[in-house]
Amino acid sequence: MLLIGDSLLHHVRKPITTPCESVETYIESIGGCTIDRLITLIKQEYFKSSFLNQKHLIIVIGTNNLAREKSQSTIVKLENLLNLIYRKYSYLKTIGICTVPERTKTSIFYRTYGDNGGKSIRKRIRKYNQKLKHLRKKQIKSKRFTIIKLNFDLSLHVSNDGLHPNAKGIEHISNVLQAYADTLKII
Repeated sequence: MLLIGDSLLHHVRKPITTPCESVETYIESIGGCTIDRLITLIKQEYFKSSFLNQKHLIIVIGTNNLAREKSQSTIVKLENLLNLIYRKYSYLKTIGICTVPERTKTSIFYRTYGDNGGKSIRKRIRKYNQKLKHLRKKQIKSKRFTIIKLNFDLSLHVSNDGLHPNAKGIEHISNVLQAYADTLKII
């Protein structure tokens, strides 16, 4: 299993799986990563060795996009990313896409310039997560991804910067990813 994405993956515990023929679980966390950056890295084959022998992919991305752009352009970029992955790595059996968790007011202050007190970014995140459901329905069945909900409790899971998960948030993400891995047939 391969997990790629932004800083939300930093310090996350690898899901425990029963590997087949020494296939290992890898986590590639890139701080500040956007969908555009992930597309570029995949085109440059940055993850080529990580993708070898993998059948399951989890993507945690969109947080940094939504801090700066509207949900519609972010979802279009995600669709382009998925199409690229399906072309380059057609042997993948499953792809899981994580929702973008909401942020506290503090994070809006730090992350989004002129964002009207945080109302806009919260709205963009909600719209993006709704559009993610519509994108999933739009996919043909053989290429349909799974949505993994990263519902943060803002009073428990978010650090003082209002953006990154604290220790409880990291544990929450790890548990959600483990629960998803448990649903897969890793053989």
